[in-house]
Amino acid sequence: MQGRLTLGSVSRETASVRFPFLAGHYRGRRKALKELTHFAPDFVFWIFPTGELFDAKNAHRDNYPHGYRHILDDEPDYGGFIRGRVATSIDGYQLIAVYCRSEALADAGEKLNQFVTGIQQAPIPISRDALVVSDNADIYGTLDDLIARAGSSR
Repeated sequence: MQGRLTLGSVSRETASVRFPFLAGHYRGRRKALKELTHFAPDFVFWIFPTGELFDAKNAHRDNYPHGYRHILDDEPDYGGFIRGRVATSIDGYQLIAVYCRSEALADAGEKLNQFVTGIQQAPIPISRDALVVSDNADIYGTLDDLIARAGSSR
């Protein structure tokens, strides 16, 4: 588990009760995360560097912002865009998986502001206690935690 971030109001232990693949030593973590977020996602999105939200329908690779195909070849930075998925567990807990560098949403600043601005435009209800994680199982906290963290830099 060395190197994984755990930030915000939800401990890794609590998060792993909701989402077992977030446990410290879970074999197949990325596969399990992908199964949850790809099987029946609630929402798939891109967020422009300006904070504008783009609905990627059911797949990032098939539905990228017009004129920006190059972002697909710039992993994990995606040309400044933020890529992510919202999914709900069978227990009703929401998870927002963001494909990014570990430090991207860890501290107040441009990337965090971009994410918060974009995700608040979602066309679906997103719970303020939705857990935000990276595709590498970094835990950034709840959406409320990220909004508070971003607020300190605004």
